[in-house]
Amino acid sequence: MDIGISTASYFSKMQLEDAVLDIGAHGVPLCEVFFNSFSEYDPVFVELLLDRLRRANLRVFSVHPMSMQFEPQLFSVHPRQRDDAWRIFEQVLIDGKRIGASHYVMHGPARLFGGVKNIGLTRIAPIFTELCTLAAQYGIQLTLENVSWCVFNEPEFGIRLLDAIGGDPLRFTLDVKQAVRSGFDPVDYVRAVGSRIVNVHLCDAMQQETGSARYAMPGFGQYDFPRMFHELALCGYSGPAFIEVYSDMYHEVPELYESYDRMKALCATSALGSAR
Repeated sequence: MDIGISTASYFSKMQLEDAVLDIGAHGVPLCEVFFNSFSEYDPVFVELLLDRLRRANLRVFSVHPMSMQFEPQLFSVHPRQRDDAWRIFEQVLIDGKRIGASHYVMHGPARLFGGVKNIGLTRIAPIFTELCTLAAQYGIQLTLENVSWCVFNEPEFGIRLLDAIGGDPLRFTLDVKQAVRSGFDPVDYVRAVGSRIVNVHLCDAMQQETGSARYAMPGFGQYDFPRMFHELALCGYSGPAFIEVYSDMYHEVPELYESYDRMKALCATSALGSAR
């Protein structure tokens, strides 16, 4: 399994186009590109980014836009909201194809503040199918990420969604910190939809006695990554895993790469590492 870095880990610390140069300078071969705002979807910016990626000798596996900027509106009941969001989504797909990405990480509809409206499976499942179909036209696989405040916050939802879609167009991104924030062990999601997981976001996270989540840089906490890697291996997982942490979890960039080195070493001795 390849270990990479998500540019989301540099959020507010370094601009995207500089972050990819820094990732490449540390010898990391693979990244996930996190688009921070609308200006970064612009084709002119994407050309700049592509040049930086080439200079860094860095391959892009996935793109991950700032979800709340337009993704919830993809599922809106208001046609203009959906149409506008659709155009932005398609532009991100165009951008992703341009920089060589093969996957798109989506949060989907939000469940914020208990305001759950119009996200019943019978209504949103066909929308997911449409989004998967459009993404495939650009050679990109749509993946839904488990997120505590979004629609896929419980492992069983992934099963229900796949049943509702009635086909096989959708895959999943497993996020460790968001699983814990939702009150579950990441392994619960692996056991629910493991054969459909194609991407992993790494962060050390533990549930505290108070019920709140405590996060740490990957490899510096207490989470049992070998157990998770073993469960993924049982499902035939062959994708990458990215260090994707909140940027306020570390002070200096070298800490990020200490974490990267620890996860590379841990992976090399795990079931997934030995299965490569």
